Amino acid sequence: MGNAIELDSSPEDIAFKIRLAVTDPARIHKNDPGHPNICPIYAYHRTFRSEGSEEIREGCEKGTIGCAGCKQLVTAAIQQLLELMQERRSYYEVRPKKVDDILMSGTVRARVLARETMVEVREAMGLNYFNR
Repeated sequence: MGNAIELDSSPEDIAFKIRLAVTDPARIHKNDPGHPNICPIYAYHRTFRSEGSEEIREGCEKGTIGCAGCKQLVTAAIQQLLELMQERRSYYEVRPKKVDDILMSGTVRARVLARETMVEVREAMGLNYFNR
């Protein structure tokens, strides 16, 4: 518990949680060859830094990048991703009417699609006896 990174986490909280995250348990020293496939931090790299994950894999396997350096790179990527989301959230937090308008617009579109789908479903199941 307490190890989740919430969408509203501060950059300091993100860095703290990533710094405490478990890495490859077989890797004792920085220059030891690592096993990225069993390291949760490498999974974060594949998810949040896909363009740089192969370099991380190679560096880990060869022992040319340590776990601390690996964590710093993924921390920066997660912080950048969440910063964009947090900016958007801040924008909408002070505009509740805009949020309501977006929700109502989506509701109207969903109802139209649901009606069309139900017409198709009734037709396919032969339940369109009101239209005979």
